[in-house]
Amino acid sequence: MRKQILLCWAMIAGFFCITSCNDKNDEFDDKGSCTINSFEGPETAYMGDSINFNFQIAGDGIQLNQSKIQLFFGETIVSERIMLTPTAGGYSGKLLIPFMKNVEDGSVDLKLRIQNERFANAVNERNIRIIRPLFPKLILKDANGVAREMLPSAEDPYKYIVTDIFPSQFFATIEAPKYGQNGNAMVFGNSDGKIANGVSNLIEFTADIDGEYPITFNTKTYEGTPFIKFALNDVEFETIDNTRAKVEMNLKQGQDIQITGLKADYANYWVNPAFFRKVKDTNGKTLRFMGRDGKYRVTVDKSLKYFRVEVMNASGTAIANLANGDDVIWSIGDGNIGQPSFSKNGISWSTGEKVICLAPLGNGKHQLVLEAGTNIKAGSINFKFFYQKGWGVEFTSDKISLEDQSKWFRVNSGDGNIRGGDAALINGKFYIVTVDISEGPTKTKMYVEEADGFDEVDPLP
Repeated sequence: MRKQILLCWAMIAGFFCITSCNDKNDEFDDKGSCTINSFEGPETAYMGDSINFNFQIAGDGIQLNQSKIQLFFGETIVSERIMLTPTAGGYSGKLLIPFMKNVEDGSVDLKLRIQNERFANAVNERNIRIIRPLFPKLILKDANGVAREMLPSAEDPYKYIVTDIFPSQFFATIEAPKYGQNGNAMVFGNSDGKIANGVSNLIEFTADIDGEYPITFNTKTYEGTPFIKFALNDVEFETIDNTRAKVEMNLKQGQDIQITGLKADYANYWVNPAFFRKVKDTNGKTLRFMGRDGKYRVTVDKSLKYFRVEVMNASGTAIANLANGDDVIWSIGDGNIGQPSFSKNGISWSTGEKVICLAPLGNGKHQLVLEAGTNIKAGSINFKFFYQKGWGVEFTSDKISLEDQSKWFRVNSGDGNIRGGDAALINGKFYIVTVDISEGPTKTKMYVEEADGFDEVDPLP
């Protein structure tokens, strides 16, 4: 009897399970029907508009549920509105035509999708021609709320410009007014370092110095100016730490270069005359490179305010070493020699970043320029030359000799250290030390000249 009762209960449970599963599956079958009787909207619209639409729908058998109005740019949905539409009849609403960059005027698809509570559905669509607005003006609004008008430029109808006296770092947003009857006011701001629509974060415009300059914005491409890159001839620096950044690149002798992105602080930087000459009429912002053709590492040190230049090996993978056949000479000295100055960055016989790389001029000649009182302390001279950036092979006195009769320096017997000569260095004067290894590093010759300074060079033709 017990077995019969258990069998009956099992049969009943199985029956309910089958019934439940069938009901669940049936729940998602499309039942009834949906019909779109009309769908109306504008034939043309401006990007940034909120367009009006209306439609008439009907259903049969099952209650209606919802409608979706979708705007397609090609195959991509760029705007969508979902409405509850539970009964047959007429509905209306608005949909935003997004203002997007790099989208041409043209035709787009506006689709209406309706469905009932059992997922029966219907679709209708219409075509809209969209046009990018040509605003009469934009408003540049700075962090203090001061507004300046940006007017269209003659060269591009989508480019707007305002020229005024601005600081080198200028923070602002750009506002576009409503355009046409259905337009919306828009704001452009900073998003991850780029100008974007619908963002109120301040854009940081940057110039090299304070003063009069133009600010521009293109409503089609979202490109703006000025944004001065921290770069050498547009090759951006790679951050080393909070104060240093480097770039490794090929440079040519006689090439003009610009280091941008340091803004007004650039005027405070020391420029190594062994590697660079300032170009006339550029306020020192264009430099003529004096080193031979090759790959170099240029490090900007913002704390010490100078540009350290170092020669790289032939493959461009590491710092150069004369012992490996690279055309390079390095210098290390006591605390009274250093770049940009011995007072700020005296070497003190240390290695690493304080070691000075001589400028290779070609044909085995290398140059070290020392300004007395700045790069070297007059009356206290003690430095020497090395094959590598650090301890290792040295230019001892059997490898290097002073070839001219200059009296400012001498090669110390034995260790080859460069010490003070019979004539004292004069503060403010420059001492040009040329080291010639054209006959090989074991027959090195040294020459010294005194100079009052270095003339700026003519611009390239």
